[in-house]
Amino acid sequence: MASSLHRVVKNFAGLQPVISGFSMAPCSRMAARSFSSLRYTASPSARTQVGCSQALQIVRSASTKRTSTGGMFPMWSIPVFLLFGGSAIFFIRSKKEEIRKDDDKQQRMSVGKALIGGPFELLDMQGKTVTEKNFEGDFILVYFGFTNCPDVCPDQLDKLSEAIKSMDKITKFPPIQPVFISVDPDRDTPEAMKAYLSEFHPRFMGLTGSKEQIDKVCKEYRVYYSMSPKDDDNDYIVDHTIICYLVGPDGEFMDYFGQNRTADEIAAGMSSNFTKYMLEHGDLGEKLREERRKRQQVAK
Repeated sequence: MASSLHRVVKNFAGLQPVISGFSMAPCSRMAARSFSSLRYTASPSARTQVGCSQALQIVRSASTKRTSTGGMFPMWSIPVFLLFGGSAIFFIRSKKEEIRKDDDKQQRMSVGKALIGGPFELLDMQGKTVTEKNFEGDFILVYFGFTNCPDVCPDQLDKLSEAIKSMDKITKFPPIQPVFISVDPDRDTPEAMKAYLSEFHPRFMGLTGSKEQIDKVCKEYRVYYSMSPKDDDNDYIVDHTIICYLVGPDGEFMDYFGQNRTADEIAAGMSSNFTKYMLEHGDLGEKLREERRKRQQVAK
């Protein structure tokens, strides 16, 4: 047993300098001398008893000295460890949350690009060519319909006009540009569009074009339309998707408003999206509008 304790003390003494920088060599030598002197005691049991007692005293002495000098972890290091450990955990969690939000934002942008909106080329009410580039920097409301619609289109355009008037009262937001795209290119000429839209909000812009151009923009915005058979008077109705899209200054889809939305609900939805865009981009399209004006000046 004395031999076993001797090895324990020597091992303890050898590990301590590595852990805390406190040398246990003197204690190890004391233990060795104590065990060596026991070889001359009267009996093996006496040697064992005395050896165990002295070894225990040596270990206790080393432990007391280690504690008094700060030991492996001084008391002052505990709050420091907790402070830095807590800060590290907070930083890691914050970064993970930031990365998650960025991923969500990129995913929303990716979905918007893939599903709704895209390049187009149409004619305005003056017969001039208009593309999606003409609206860079503007928030636009896009509605698809036709001028001979008996009831649904007029109701929707009235509702959108009311929502736009409500938004115009919020001076911190830029004016929104309402756009009416025809799904009846055979009858909706630029002149017919101008006369029809004069009954609604004065900023409404009507866009039309060839059947191929209308098919393309409807495909971009995932709008369905189909012409019914013509009657005896050569008249017909166009069945189409009844929905309005909100598009941001960067040309990206932001939101949509179905037929059941009220004017107040549409205005509230636009206001919320304007605020969200401001938080994400730092402005409400001013930079893009300025770039558009510079391009138009160069083109002149």
